[in-house]
Amino acid sequence: MIRALVGDLTKVEGVEYICNAANGIGPMGGGVAAAIRRAGGRAIEEEAVRVCQAQNPQPGELYVTGAGALPFRGVIHLVTMKQPAEQTSYAIVRQCLKRLVAYCREHGVTNVALPALGTGVGGLDKGKVAQLFCDVLGPVADIEFVVVDIDAEFIRSIHS
Repeated sequence: MIRALVGDLTKVEGVEYICNAANGIGPMGGGVAAAIRRAGGRAIEEEAVRVCQAQNPQPGELYVTGAGALPFRGVIHLVTMKQPAEQTSYAIVRQCLKRLVAYCREHGVTNVALPALGTGVGGLDKGKVAQLFCDVLGPVADIEFVVVDIDAEFIRSIHS
């Protein structure tokens, strides 16, 4: 089930986790990652770097850190690119979404908020990413996905 709203991902209420559009080495320099780091503190980024050094996550995979000062159980980092500010692909975003569903089911997560993956520095078309979200997350009945973006056009495309 998908709920979509315009707003700040770090201020969403009623979700257990928020997701970050992440790279696979840990630094949280721009876009959604920077907003999460600013709101939750550098501890999230420091842990992300440590986890990436230990796990070496590849594009399409995910890893989890604490949420720092944010009121969530943690941050699920969806790896849309290996290095910061790289291009990504629709196939990688689709894989991230599938991994997110599997992670939530495996760990009993019933609601999670996530941003428009790959539409910033990743360079993907927002309309196509919105369609991917609907295709992969829409049929999932046992988890609520709260899609949050500052772009009203992206949010409208989730609803259409």
